[in-house]
Amino acid sequence: MARPGLWLRAFIALLIAVLPPLLLVIGTVVLADALLAGRDAEVVAAIVVGGSVLWAALLAIFYARAIADDVRSLLSVAERGERRNEIEIGDPHGQLAASLAERNRQVAALVTETGRVPIDDTPIAVVDAVLSAVRSVTGDATWRCAVLESENPALLPAGTYHGTDDARPSEPLGDLERWAAVSTGEVPARIEGPWGAFLAIDVGASDRLRSVLYAPWEGRPQPTPAEIDLLTLVGQHAGTAIEHSLLYAQVRTQADELNRLAAVQSDFLRGVTHDLQTPLTSISALATELRADDSLAHATRADLESISYQAERLRRMVSQLLVASRLEAGVLTPQQEVFAVAPLVERTWAALRADRPFELVVTGAPHLAVADSDRFEQVLWAIMDNAVKYSPPGSPITVHVRPDRPGELLVTISDAGAGMDAETVKRAFDQFFRSTQARRLAPDGSGVGLYAANGLMRAMGGSIEIDSHLGTGTTVTLHVPAEVVDEASA
Repeated sequence: MARPGLWLRAFIALLIAVLPPLLLVIGTVVLADALLAGRDAEVVAAIVVGGSVLWAALLAIFYARAIADDVRSLLSVAERGERRNEIEIGDPHGQLAASLAERNRQVAALVTETGRVPIDDTPIAVVDAVLSAVRSVTGDATWRCAVLESENPALLPAGTYHGTDDARPSEPLGDLERWAAVSTGEVPARIEGPWGAFLAIDVGASDRLRSVLYAPWEGRPQPTPAEIDLLTLVGQHAGTAIEHSLLYAQVRTQADELNRLAAVQSDFLRGVTHDLQTPLTSISALATELRADDSLAHATRADLESISYQAERLRRMVSQLLVASRLEAGVLTPQQEVFAVAPLVERTWAALRADRPFELVVTGAPHLAVADSDRFEQVLWAIMDNAVKYSPPGSPITVHVRPDRPGELLVTISDAGAGMDAETVKRAFDQFFRSTQARRLAPDGSGVGLYAANGLMRAMGGSIEIDSHLGTGTTVTLHVPAEVVDEASA
C-alpha cells in the first residue's frame, strides 16, 4: 500500500503536535476550580508548558525519521536525478528523479551521436550511422530503418538497413516495412497489425525523402508523452542527417563533373591555341613579305596591311587563351627581366593602330620594371585594347607611369568610355565574363583579356585594380615590381 502524500503527512503531524497541548491548556482552565483549588498558579503553568515542550520533543524525534526519505527525494529531484540503486521502490519522487536522469542521458546521447554522423560520407553509410545512433540513444538494438523513396535512388536506394553494428547488407523492402510506413503518422506511436505490435517513427525533413524507423513493440506499453517527444526529436535529427548527406553527395557529384568539364575545356583551349599559333604566324609573315613588293597597287597594299593587322590581333587573342589555360594548369612561369616601361607602352600603342589621341606621361624618379617584358606587353595590350573598344571614337587614352612606393611602379591607363557598374567591376577578372553593355559595344570579345592580365600580374609579383563608374570612363592601375635607376652609373 502506498504511503500518503507528503503534504497530508505534514498536516497530520501538525494536528498531532498542536492538539494535545491545546487540550491540556483547555482542560487546565476548565478544571482549575475543581481539581486545582489552592494550587500555585505558576506551578500549574510550568506543568502545562513543560508537558507541551516534552510532547513537541517526542514528536520531533519520531517524525525526523519519517520525513527523512521525503527530504532526500526532494533533494534528488532538485539535483536532476540520482542513481537507480538508491531509489526506493514505490517512491514517486525517486521515480521522477530516475525518469529525469534517464531523459537527460538520452538527450545528451542524441546530441553526441548526431554529431558523430558523417554526413560527408555516402548516404548509405549515413543511414547506417543514424540507425546505430538511434539504438544507442534508446538502448534498444531491435530498431531498423526502411527507406521507401529518396530523391536520388542511385545514391540511396530503397531498402531495409540494419546499421553499422550489423554486418548484414541492406535488404529489399517487404510487406512489413510498407505496412509500417503507411501506418505511422507524424507522431511516433505503437501500431498493431498482422505482424504484431511495432513502434514506428517517421523520418524525413521534406518531400525529398520517405523513410521510417521501426522496432518490435509486442508486450510493451504505449510510449509516454515524454518518450514520444524524444522519439519525435530522434526522427527529425535522423531525417535531417540523411537529407544533408544526399545534398552533399549531389553537390560533390556535380562538383566532380564541373571539374571534369573544366579540365576538358582547358585541354581543348590549350590544343586549339597551339594549333592556331603556327598558321597565324605564317599568315602575318606572308602578308609582311608581300607588302615589301614595290610593284603592288595601293589598294592591294592596304589589303595586305589589314590582313597583317588582323592576323596580329588574332594571334594576340590566341595568346591570351593560351595564357588562361596555362594559368589554370599552374604551369605558367614568367621570366624576370629589367626593362623600361615607357618604350613598351609606346610600342604596344603603335601595334593597336588606334586613330585617336594618346598621351604618355612619365613622372617621378626614373624606375625600371622587374618583370617579364613579353608578358607585361600582353597585359598592356589587353587593357589598352579594351580602352579603345569601349570608348567613343576620337576620345583620348592616357597612360601615366610613376613610382608609388619603394620597389613599385604604377602604370595607369585611363579612358573616357562608357565605364562599368559596381557588379561588372566586381566580376571583371572572372574568366569568360562579359557584361551586357560590353557585348553590345564589342560583340567580338572573348572575355579572357582581363582574366589573363590579372593572372599574369600576380604571377610577376604585381597586381591590377579597376576604378570605374558608368558614364565616366575607366581607370586601370598596374602595380609593377621595379627598382630605381642609378643615374650616375647610367
